Amino acid sequence: MVVTLRIMSRRLCLSFAGLLALVTCNLFAQQDTQYDDSRNPYYKQAEQDLDSNNPAAAVNDYQAALAADPKLAEAHYQLGVVYGDKLNDPVGAIYHYRQYLALDPASDKSGEVRDKIQKLSFAFAATIPNSPAQTAAAFAKLQADNATLKKQVADAAQTIAQLQVQLAASAAANSQPASAGVNGQPASATTQPPLATSGPGPAPGATSSTSPPVPPRALPLDATNAVSGSGAANANGGANRTYKVVSGDSLWKISHKMYPGDTKNGIDKIKDANKDILIEGKPLKIGQVLVIPP
Repeated sequence: MVVTLRIMSRRLCLSFAGLLALVTCNLFAQQDTQYDDSRNPYYKQAEQDLDSNNPAAAVNDYQAALAADPKLAEAHYQLGVVYGDKLNDPVGAIYHYRQYLALDPASDKSGEVRDKIQKLSFAFAATIPNSPAQTAAAFAKLQADNATLKKQVADAAQTIAQLQVQLAASAAANSQPASAGVNGQPASATTQPPLATSGPGPAPGATSSTSPPVPPRALPLDATNAVSGSGAANANGGANRTYKVVSGDSLWKISHKMYPGDTKNGIDKIKDANKDILIEGKPLKIGQVLVIPP
């Protein structure tokens, strides 16, 4: 009986010792998992490096902190921030962000970290020549440039159309000179009778009672500028007329107006009567007043 009690007592002691050892191990394990930055001097030094704007030194200190405690998830997070925001190294940032998620997947910052990984991945892909991301960015830029060019072309076409309308209006105004008759009054074919020159004088030996007057020869009048009736008499006994040159006139046109049916000889008459102002080879000037002999 005594032997049996001793055996049972010994088994209870062994069981208690094993249980104590197990509890001790669990306590040490919990201490390892809770070995955070507050107990890691390298982590604190890395924070000081960042405050001094020295990201390269901070990277070295965070790496040393991880070497002392590979389970330090926060060090991986801070390395991801330094590589992504300070050193412009998307590959290094993505690596450490993924290590952070592997160590602490239920972290409050897990959603933020996943978003950072996605943005950094796209940014890195855009740096690779002929990558889909780079091609998409280039295509978007081409589309924007094309839209700008189309607008510039449309604006230029509108400006050209406006200039063409203004040019047509100006040409129409220049092709219709203002009409002015004798004494500055407007001339009209229905209200302004044609002027005439006197016919030849009576035959020798005839009297005014026996020789009826010869009807005057009617001459066409340019309604814009012809003046007649008070001109000086020429050597043939007829009265000279005057003509004011307007836009588009030529000697042929003037002669055709003033000498219908005898345009060719009319040109010679006008030249002969205006030798002082008509110079061979020189064009007519608008506003010139020409003598028109009968």
